[in-house]
Amino acid sequence: MDYIVLDMEWNQPWPGSPSSKKVLPVQIRGEILQIGAVRVTEDQQVADEFQVLIKPKYYKNLNSNVMKITHLKQEIITGGIGFDVAIARFRDWCGDDAIFFSWGRDDIYVMKQNLEFYQVDYSWISKWYNLQLIFSK
Repeated sequence: MDYIVLDMEWNQPWPGSPSSKKVLPVQIRGEILQIGAVRVTEDQQVADEFQVLIKPKYYKNLNSNVMKITHLKQEIITGGIGFDVAIARFRDWCGDDAIFFSWGRDDIYVMKQNLEFYQVDYSWISKWYNLQLIFSK
């Protein structure tokens, strides 16, 4: 069994912007722009790393607050790959026997929203733990 420690970045539209007024089939909090992860073995060794940039399909203009927080630039994400290809690569990289960890609970919610939005099964990420909660205890 492997432990996947995940961090994602996502874009959100400015309130009142044309992007914020788009009617989407499923409400999403943000559109994933980047997935970064490390694989940690049972003996607590970092075994591998994963990173992918995703070209946004709906919230195409990078929110300036997102740019400040993530240090991503518009031209970088414009060169990313489609979500469907990115998530397929990520799922293959994770394998079938993984437990996921993130810092905070936002990543899991946004991931599930994006997977649902793109009609991708997310049963493979059923084992998920919030490291922030664990460390605060």
